[in-house]
Amino acid sequence: MNPRIHAKDNIIKRFYIPGGDGYSAFWRRDKSPIEVLELSKVLVSLRKISSQIGRNVGTVVWSGMDIKDGIALDPTPIMGKYPIPAFKTDIMVGRTIQLSYEKTEWSERYKQLSLSQLDLPDNYAYKFNLFFDMCEKVYTDLLSNVSVLGNYTERARLWEIKEKRKTFINPPTDIELYHLWWDMAADRKGLKYKEEYVDRSVGGLLERTNLEKFYKKPIRMLNSMVDKLRYECPRIAGVSERGSFRKELYLSVWPEILKQIRFWPTDRSDPFLLSDKYQDDIEKDDKKKKAVKATLISYADTIEKRIRKKAADYTEKVRSNVKNVDDVVRIKGNDVIMRARNKVDKRLLHNLQFILKSVAHRKTFYSRGLKSGKIDRRRLYRAPTTGTVFNHKKDLFRMVNNIVLLLDATGSMAEPNKWNQSEILIQTLFSALVNYNPHARLFAYNEVKNICHLTELYMNGIFYTVLPHGQTASGEAIIATALKLKSTQKKPLLIHITDGASNWGCGVGDAIKFCTKRKINLLTLGVGCSPGAKDALKKEYGNLLQFLDKTDDLPNLLRKLLNYSKWN
Repeated sequence: MNPRIHAKDNIIKRFYIPGGDGYSAFWRRDKSPIEVLELSKVLVSLRKISSQIGRNVGTVVWSGMDIKDGIALDPTPIMGKYPIPAFKTDIMVGRTIQLSYEKTEWSERYKQLSLSQLDLPDNYAYKFNLFFDMCEKVYTDLLSNVSVLGNYTERARLWEIKEKRKTFINPPTDIELYHLWWDMAADRKGLKYKEEYVDRSVGGLLERTNLEKFYKKPIRMLNSMVDKLRYECPRIAGVSERGSFRKELYLSVWPEILKQIRFWPTDRSDPFLLSDKYQDDIEKDDKKKKAVKATLISYADTIEKRIRKKAADYTEKVRSNVKNVDDVVRIKGNDVIMRARNKVDKRLLHNLQFILKSVAHRKTFYSRGLKSGKIDRRRLYRAPTTGTVFNHKKDLFRMVNNIVLLLDATGSMAEPNKWNQSEILIQTLFSALVNYNPHARLFAYNEVKNICHLTELYMNGIFYTVLPHGQTASGEAIIATALKLKSTQKKPLLIHITDGASNWGCGVGDAIKFCTKRKINLLTLGVGCSPGAKDALKKEYGNLLQFLDKTDDLPNLLRKLLNYSKWN
């Protein structure tokens, strides 16, 4: 981000905020200038991110908070300025991703197995711990580099290397060797580790001994593992098989590495090869960490209360309203969303608004006692005094029915062209509806990790989106959405947009009966359906179904759906 302010006509439209140019600035909107609230909000975000990496990550907490199974994050890098700048949030997201991968890949377990197999003396076990931990950091960063998560682990890695450099002592040391290797091996472009190590440190020969004579050979040995960690290990199917593969790989390289570093200090806190001359610095760092921990302990209960609210689970309510209880799949609310691009088709929007206006109810409002407009005969007595004898007539068109759109966002919709057309359709239709019913709502459902997620896609005037994925549990999604509708004098409208029949869960039959019982008009719109999918949908929905083959046909189809609901 360019720190300079760009303005026209001497008008400042935007200020540059240092630290605000991070990846998390694109998605993190819920912030607070109050420390305990901000730490709570960030922790909620980190938990959502870790949940996408694996099921056995456990609970993510700040260091100092109670934890039984999970990962504890040191919040020191982000404390002190609130709301937390995006750049610092990126660092914490990257650290969360690294630790989550270590948890899902059983890093600690295989380190203990390696130590028991080697049976090293204490001084070498201390060195091996650092070696193994860094090998796993390289591995987890390589795993994240194949996706957008690599952007965040890169931020965390570069920050940690920069911070560690401040604590390096005179070379050679294990800690400096491993951090130099980490920078090469985990590079996102995947080129650095293929080259020989060259000392590019500032000062080089002037301030310190050239590092190449110490680190060039051991880095070459360490780099020999990178291709296997990058390409071979991730292709192994089982987590235990991957762990065994990495353990054997590290143990095969360790003897040669040990020959090179046997008499090197590990780091400034090495209890075997260093005196106590760095003890004061270590104690200062420990005091800072204890102060942070004490602060978090005092906040622990407040933070837990703030984040205790979980996504709504509709599973039991769905089960209580269907006959085939055993087939019901788990369905939960979801708030992990992305902001969508504006895809409203203006021409189609105009045509839809014309159709909706024709079925909407007109309410007339008068503004009286005005100084201009149409003469109000009932206010003529004011002519000699105030002159406010005019009124203004305004017609407001409103649909009295509650309206909800439900979009199928499962795997069959994942084709780029089909999903793009669906988003154009849903955004345009909803934009037309919300003009005549400000209480209209928009939802989508998809499947992630054997759970059907129901997500609201329109909030506070902004469209959001999800990634289409998984199986189609239309029955559960329809019932869960219907449960959100408030009972009114007029029948609510639930318009379900899908491209195929339900293939998972309780099925649509019970959902149709539930809507009939609740006096909800369920109307289904088939979009981009194959001939086979059309036949399957007709069997499920019967007369409650219309097919949309061309986007331009939507206004007429909408008219038919609304007319059908009017008389049924």
